[in-house]
Amino acid sequence: MYGSFFIQQYLENGFDKKEAQSEIDFVLDILFDYKAKDFILGKKLSDKEFLHLKKIISERIKTKRPIQQITGNSFFLGRKFYVNEHTLIPRPETEILVTEVLKLSKKITRPLILDIGTGTGCIPITLALENPQIIAHSVDISKEAIEVAQKNSALHKTGNRIKIFNSNLFQNVTEKYNIIVSNPPYIPVKEKPFLQSEVRDFDPDIALFTNDDKGIEFYEKIIDSADDFLLQDGSLCFEIGINQSKDIKEMLNKKGYINIKTIKDLNNTDRVVIAQKQHACI
Repeated sequence: MYGSFFIQQYLENGFDKKEAQSEIDFVLDILFDYKAKDFILGKKLSDKEFLHLKKIISERIKTKRPIQQITGNSFFLGRKFYVNEHTLIPRPETEILVTEVLKLSKKITRPLILDIGTGTGCIPITLALENPQIIAHSVDISKEAIEVAQKNSALHKTGNRIKIFNSNLFQNVTEKYNIIVSNPPYIPVKEKPFLQSEVRDFDPDIALFTNDDKGIEFYEKIIDSADDFLLQDGSLCFEIGINQSKDIKEMLNKKGYINIKTIKDLNNTDRVVIAQKQHACI
């Protein structure tokens, strides 16, 4: 009943039916903890819940603002995270990055991890929750994003296992790490007019765009300095954009990194690059 009513609202405003159903299911789940099976078993929304759902979907249709920003919540690897206009909405591609970092972390005793450009904090928080041995430091240039990450850390009760602080890349970083992970901005600003309106108009520019033509300036900055902040045999782990793996691997090679590998996403696109700091010669 609810689904057909709201789907019709979406369709009349140019949305795809599959997207509409996905967003309705998302709101029912993240706000009311209702699953499809609940309605099959006869569960019904209260009048208050129905009006709340109607208000959210009306705003989504009218403004095109992402449903996650409207609700103030998103899911990342099955966990709920607070989001707002100052942070990127966690994406499935970043789940691939976290999965690969977890694999690396489980080979290390008490791994110390640095996350650069933490945004919502979904990367270090998920790592800490999935591997109790992990200690993570998270940095972001945006003070507003730091506040969001701290709120999420409190939400997930990660305590002193995650240290979150303001830093422009390595500027305020003083320690060395087993793993440095980053999902930096990687979209050339010249591509902004061609992006979906949900991304172009609502995601923070500071988390999306670079000033170079290839979208690789932040990878270059991190790779240039990371050696000073990695422990022996430490690893660099990046989420990357489309057609960037070749340039990033070349940069890593030039800086002496070894065991460089790429991991593809479900579209068979290179999405993650991992490289290891070369063992120091004695």
